[in-house]
Amino acid sequence: MQVALLSTLEPSTDDPSTPRGLLRVGGRSVVAHQLGTALALGCKRVVCLAEGLPGELIAVQHAAEAAGASFHVATDSRSLARLIRTEDELLVVADGLVPTPEAVAALLGTRTGIVVQPVEGGLAAGYERLDLNHAAGGVMRLPGKLAAELAELPGDWNPAAALLRIAAQAGLRQVVLPAALADEGRWTLVRSDAEAHRLEPRWLRLHTAGAGKGGPGAWLSARLVEQLGPALLHAGTRPWVMASGAAVLAMFGLGLGWVGIASAGFALLGLAWLVRRAAALLARIDRESISEPRGWLRTEAVFGWMFDFCLALVAAWRFTQDAPGTETSNTTGAWFAALAFVGLLRLIPRAFARRRWAAWFDDRLLASLVLGAASLSSVFDLALMAGGLVLLAVALAATYESAAEPGNRTDPSPLPPPPSG
Repeated sequence: MQVALLSTLEPSTDDPSTPRGLLRVGGRSVVAHQLGTALALGCKRVVCLAEGLPGELIAVQHAAEAAGASFHVATDSRSLARLIRTEDELLVVADGLVPTPEAVAALLGTRTGIVVQPVEGGLAAGYERLDLNHAAGGVMRLPGKLAAELAELPGDWNPAAALLRIAAQAGLRQVVLPAALADEGRWTLVRSDAEAHRLEPRWLRLHTAGAGKGGPGAWLSARLVEQLGPALLHAGTRPWVMASGAAVLAMFGLGLGWVGIASAGFALLGLAWLVRRAAALLARIDRESISEPRGWLRTEAVFGWMFDFCLALVAAWRFTQDAPGTETSNTTGAWFAALAFVGLLRLIPRAFARRRWAAWFDDRLLASLVLGAASLSSVFDLALMAGGLVLLAVALAATYESAAEPGNRTDPSPLPPPPSG
């Protein structure tokens, strides 16, 4: 069984009363981030070196148990040795280190080994010297049988440091840590509150790197999370609070559309979508920090359908203000045009998901602004129908283009040979 060894023994450099492991990055303690990495790598048992059980560590314990892992606290080498079985595999994460699961998996894979780095840079960054040319890299995986040697050590030895020496003497393979991982924020040793704050912008960019691809709304939501995310997370603002605010904005937008102020209604709907997307990004960050239930993001799909219904509803109401004809035919045409427009907006990015441009049609901030601008004219009904035809033309053109690609061509079945005789 894979066992993760975390630690909160080392004090921070600017406040000796605060352990490094309890410093906060993005509103979550370092040890909570380490727990997320350990669980992502398949660890079913978690052991944390600590001198007590403060509230922050109790929260980590609850998060580990909610994820299906057992959680134990060890105070010294001997108590740790009693918790590790010979058949276990021990993943050790250095006190204060914030690595990403992908980085650890890329370096160690599923094999045992010690992550190392050149001694000059390693010592300057706060890592422990391993030998003449190398410093520790902060992570190692070793057989559980090596942990049995901890029982023979004095009780005042640091268990993690002792395991590093034991692993090195056992001749475990050494894997060099690429400097780029630290530069990107994927592998950082946090020793003080100031270093934790410096890490936050890079750490948030890791989570928003792919989220800004698409239209202007997607880009803007990622930038908002990067700028406001640290303050919101440190203030304890949970993503569901932002999601509730987005729902309220959508209801106000719907109300403005009902009373005939469609342009402002579309603007509020666009703002609601922007806030909801930012909330989804924060929820993803929280989920990777093991602080939110893993099923939380399923409500994103529900919001998406409800939002599109509101968008179609306001568009239909605005359509009836311009379209001539009887009330029945007017309403029927309005609903047809609005639902066709929104339906194509949902269809195109899913039917052509591999196309980069398709993500622009999934950007509801852009769609809301376009509809809001069109509602300022006196021919919104014509504009909405023309918009539906444009979307249909885009879908048809993309379909024919996909069919014409070499990999998608299908040759007609050859004619059977003529019967002999």
